[in-house]
Amino acid sequence: MFSVKPIFSFILLSAAINCIAAPMTFKDSTMAMAEGNNDFKRLELSYAITGKESIGLRFFNIEDKQYKVDGGGVFYLNRLKRINTINSQTNLWLYLELGNLDNRRSKNRQAYLSPTFQLDYETKRIYSSLSHQILRGPHENFDRTQIKGGFSFYETSYEETQPWFILEVMNMNSLNNNTTFIPTLRLINKTLFLEAGVSTKGDPKLHLMYTF
Repeated sequence: MFSVKPIFSFILLSAAINCIAAPMTFKDSTMAMAEGNNDFKRLELSYAITGKESIGLRFFNIEDKQYKVDGGGVFYLNRLKRINTINSQTNLWLYLELGNLDNRRSKNRQAYLSPTFQLDYETKRIYSSLSHQILRGPHENFDRTQIKGGFSFYETSYEETQPWFILEVMNMNSLNNNTTFIPTLRLINKTLFLEAGVSTKGDPKLHLMYTF
């Protein structure tokens, strides 16, 4: 009998690196993103329909010794709340994704619906975020919790590249129930965003995002 557990595991893996600062900029802007590590690759394109809402398409691939999975679908992002002060900004986000997964080895296809909530706080020198993805299968719990925190090395103007050190901590239920630590270097220049890091397990990670 076909088990739903691998399918929901694939969905969880596809979102494992997803929660950086949410990809919202300004009304009518477009964001293109590419991301990958040894086992996972993702492409994404989104459009900001308002100053706080975005819709988009996502395609990803997961491939290792056990799995060969192609997936993709549509997503909706909404900034539910923003609190601005003179020196800081706090945001609450809702991220809702609907799509299908195609397991090429088992020749099975599965639809999924997955919401994510994220709370982040940022100044010109400090960044922190907490996110939780609700992802459930029959009699299974694949929820994912992710924490990010770090600091910029120095303050820059909009025209200059600003480097950050970010430490990511991630825990996934029912998928080895393992906590992963990923030290990351983040570079931001105008509308270009780059993250590169290596986990404590030696797995490299690269994330590139451009808004236009």
